[in-house]
Amino acid sequence: MTTMSTPITAMVTRTSMTETAEFQRQHWFSPAFPVGGYAYSHGIEKAVETGDITRGESLARWIDGILRLGAGRNDAILLSEAWRRAGGESGTADLAAILDLAELGIALGLSQERRLETAQQGAAFYALVASSWPHPDWIDWPDGRDLPYPVAVGLAGAIHRQPLRPLLGAWLQAFAANLLAAGIRLAVIGQAEAQARQASLLPILSALADEALTASLDDLGGMAIRGDLMSLRHETQTTRLFRS
Repeated sequence: MTTMSTPITAMVTRTSMTETAEFQRQHWFSPAFPVGGYAYSHGIEKAVETGDITRGESLARWIDGILRLGAGRNDAILLSEAWRRAGGESGTADLAAILDLAELGIALGLSQERRLETAQQGAAFYALVASSWPHPDWIDWPDGRDLPYPVAVGLAGAIHRQPLRPLLGAWLQAFAANLLAAGIRLAVIGQAEAQARQASLLPILSALADEALTASLDDLGGMAIRGDLMSLRHETQTTRLFRS
């Protein structure tokens, strides 16, 4: 029996830009894409130690606060602004403006560990996209300059002509999933409940993506004070699994 197969070149030719963009997002934000997110809990580990988080319900409330009032919302705005400055709308990147934005993104990390969290993941993400998805318009990031994770995502997304709204949605979903994964490793939530909690976050994630789509840097701000405090206190936590 003769088996017919379609050449890879023909398959690639028939792949639409929409399909490629969707595949990229699934790849970039897959748990298998090694940016090191598993090493960071965003202060959740300290919140578990202090008793602020004890089970799935309190973890879900904590994540809700981080998303709506803390780094989730701010990082989505930074991603959106990075996408625009990298030419997402005009096709022309403004490197000086992107560097300024990266500096702001690092400054928004209110603890040493939070700054490490975003800078380490940003550098890893950008390097991995460069090697796995090479592009003729790729911008080499200057040595010695920190690259926050959301800025890296916005920059890479613009270069690859990712549409902004789906990119924001995928980023926020991955952000929330990583926080839930930290709760699983800390044994405050089981895997089945974590999936249900993730699904219940859809309205919040969708609203945040819609807001960030048109938000400006003037809209940055936060009130996740307890979460920021846990991040600061985690720096002196003796026994820990995570780097933040």
